[in-house]
Amino acid sequence: MGLLSSRTFRQIATGALTGIEERRKEMEDRIDVYRERAVNKKAEIQKKYNEFYDEEKENIDTFNQLSTLVGDDYVGKLNSFAQASPARLSMLLNQNADVVRAELDKYQDSDADFVTQRKEKLKLKESELNQNLQDQVGLFKGTSTLFTRDIERRGLKDIQTEVGTLETETLPSIQAAGPGIDVKTKLNDTEKFNAINNFDKLYKTVDTGDGFDYQMSNEDPDKYANPYVQSVFDKVAIMEANAAEQNIILDTQTALAEVLYQNNNPTYKGDNLKFITPVGPKDPRLNTAEFESALNEGNIEEMKKIQQQNKSLNIFIAEDMLNDIRELEGQLESGEETTTTTTVDLTEDVTARPPDPAPYQRGRPEGDAIVMEQQEWDKNYGNTHFDDGTLMSPTQQEAWKKSQAEADKFGRPKRPKKNIQLYVK
Repeated sequence: MGLLSSRTFRQIATGALTGIEERRKEMEDRIDVYRERAVNKKAEIQKKYNEFYDEEKENIDTFNQLSTLVGDDYVGKLNSFAQASPARLSMLLNQNADVVRAELDKYQDSDADFVTQRKEKLKLKESELNQNLQDQVGLFKGTSTLFTRDIERRGLKDIQTEVGTLETETLPSIQAAGPGIDVKTKLNDTEKFNAINNFDKLYKTVDTGDGFDYQMSNEDPDKYANPYVQSVFDKVAIMEANAAEQNIILDTQTALAEVLYQNNNPTYKGDNLKFITPVGPKDPRLNTAEFESALNEGNIEEMKKIQQQNKSLNIFIAEDMLNDIRELEGQLESGEETTTTTTVDLTEDVTARPPDPAPYQRGRPEGDAIVMEQQEWDKNYGNTHFDDGTLMSPTQQEAWKKSQAEADKFGRPKRPKKNIQLYVK
């Protein structure tokens, strides 16, 4: 077999080069096709993202509108309502505040932040769509040969540059809800009168000869026969007692009107309603005697235990106890010592401060008379005597005045007077 002639070799080489050029031209044409597909896919994916974003933004805007409508007390319930299907939020938009609150009252509070959840969902959707886009961009990757690999690399880079990534936006944040729309915080005289008058018409059923009165229980003469009436006056008693602990005079009629109005209007947020706690300040479940014993002994751990237990029973007593704990801790840190002292009973004869009216006396003339006696006693002896009529020592009087001044200055609850005797240096 002889050698190829020069002419034959040139023919073969020319044919091979022609084939390579054709393949490179095909690769360039293919890149143009993939570029167009990728650009079209980008537009399609961007549209999906925009639609998803608009939906979530509408959900959050609606949530914020509703939270502003019903107030911050209902944000937890609104979170629960929106969890199953955010689209349901729009159902409440055209309702008034009371209707929306009534619907939300069917749900438990949830700590899950609806707005945060929607933002997280949008982030996941963004990642998913971006991955779909990048998958489209790289579809032709790996289809090149030795003679077209450089074209593939350049083409891939050009397509990535042209297509880029999704154009994303940031969802709005949750807005402070505030008190809510149409939320009453005060009653005028007419509203107070109507609330009490309507209550009396229903429950003052006993003819006394001079008018009508509430039916008392046969089993317990200090209790009302009707459980609802009893619950109302229990709340009134707790309100007045807690207010008195904060040196605020709250008359029985005002307290009664506020309780009755809220019972008929659950959205009412009267300022005095903060004084309603599960138990009153003198309830034995508060373990105030045990707390004072621990205070006298300097047993801070026991004091903290009792204070924590009382948070759910009476926040005002719990705050007073916390102030005592902080004061004792400060004294211990500074090296001061606390000792108890016995008050000195001088010759001046001062009767004890009148006790609080019994539940059945509240709202009656005899109950109002007792409150007036308490106010008169406070005016004459409040800064010089303990509630049992015992005269404070000069040191104790100064400590009492100082504690009152500090409470006013810093806006803290005023300490019970009886605790003054435990802080004599």
